[in-house]
Amino acid sequence: MSSPLTEKQARILILFKEAIEKEQDAQKMYSEMLLNCEDPELKEIIESLLVAEQAHEEILLDRYAALRKTDKYGN
Repeated sequence: MSSPLTEKQARILILFKEAIEKEQDAQKMYSEMLLNCEDPELKEIIESLLVAEQAHEEILLDRYAALRKTDKYGN
């Protein structure tokens, strides 16, 4: 059984969740930009930014899950 999280450990998990939400918000923004973009060159740039944000979210989700599996950050 894991011991309770310290204040700093709990804060790290909260910050990871906030970072994930910000990545998701950025993806929504870029998706909306794509819907309104008529310039093919700019559209390509926006699409690359969207892909990058999706990759960032995936990295953060993986790291968050890995942290939760450790004794230090697990339930």
